[in-house]
Amino acid sequence: MFMHGLIREGVEDYLRGGKTSPEFLAHLRNCETCRELLNSIQEQSQMLRVLAPSRVTEPAPGFYARILERIETREGESFWTVFTDPWFVRRVLATSLTLAVLLGGYLAFMEAGQQPVPAAANAERIIAVDEHPPGLGEDRQRDRNTMLVTLASYRE
Repeated sequence: MFMHGLIREGVEDYLRGGKTSPEFLAHLRNCETCRELLNSIQEQSQMLRVLAPSRVTEPAPGFYARILERIETREGESFWTVFTDPWFVRRVLATSLTLAVLLGGYLAFMEAGQQPVPAAANAERIIAVDEHPPGLGEDRQRDRNTMLVTLASYRE
């Protein structure tokens, strides 16, 4: 609902029982809308007074000091203090162990399916080149150099 400016400015004084201007009272007598709105506001105000506590309670001594102390200690905390929490460390440790067990199981499972190749068979495959240079086995140093070139240029 729409409330006129004169009523809007003086409604709080009127509700408190304070001094109101004659223009305010004259406007209320003449304006049905503002009078209904003000009556509605008064009813709501009375309902809210019923909900108000019967006595005002003060906080316990030292309440404000404890609140201020909590605020000040939280300001000094760093982001890194989370990592020193024992529960956090336990969770990270448990997660790491679980991950290590899972990866170990996966690797063991994958390796079990493959047939191991003896080391001697690998060496024989590398050495067994179709084309041997002439005079292989005559000069030991030359054979070593040839073997080194063969190993370096090997492609599967």
